[in-house]
Amino acid sequence: MAEVFDLEITTNATEFRMEKKYAATISLNDLKKKLELVVGTTAESMRIQLYDGDDQLKGELTDGTKSLKELGVRDGFRIHAVDVTGGNEDFKDESMVDKYEMSDDAYNKRTDSVRAWKKKIQEEQGVVPEPVEKSDKLNEEAAKGITVGDRCEVTVGGQMARRGEIAFVGTTKFKDGVWVGVKYDEPVGKNDGSVAGVRYFDCEAKYGGFVRPVDVKVGDFPELSIDEI
Repeated sequence: MAEVFDLEITTNATEFRMEKKYAATISLNDLKKKLELVVGTTAESMRIQLYDGDDQLKGELTDGTKSLKELGVRDGFRIHAVDVTGGNEDFKDESMVDKYEMSDDAYNKRTDSVRAWKKKIQEEQGVVPEPVEKSDKLNEEAAKGITVGDRCEVTVGGQMARRGEIAFVGTTKFKDGVWVGVKYDEPVGKNDGSVAGVRYFDCEAKYGGFVRPVDVKVGDFPELSIDEI
């Protein structure tokens, strides 16, 4: 039977994490093509980073002709796809280039832009994204009702609900906006309370995670019994 990797897929185009299965023999180029609709850009404009089972960065995958297995990918690893055409700030150094600034109105009228690509995909999938300003305000309001020590239930997108305890509420260095740090009851998280070398709270590896306030409900959420999980 062909070897298949169960991988987690993330991208700078969305905060959602997806679980996908890919054959170990699939080439990096073919993987990029499969991720085009997810990232919202072409395979040629995509960079791929590999994280291990402990969510530690192993490096960037560049040889498109090699298979995932040959590139060191293993079951349970995370693939992070980055759009470098303008949607990703991590790989831009604006001090090194002369900038041509286009008005937001003019950019919206273009049909060949990344924004137009993403809008088309969202319309096809029936997704209506909230304006950034509205999303920020909703998260700020939701955060007011969340306190460290509260029991909570977290539901992100279509993922299964996870329970735990609030361990952090506030801004972070890894991304703008308000975030909630959760110490989960089970090893369903992504970290130990730290991200990129900065610690926000303490917990065991895989028991910590960060989510937006709107994805958190606080209240009487006791630990689930084995029969309920």
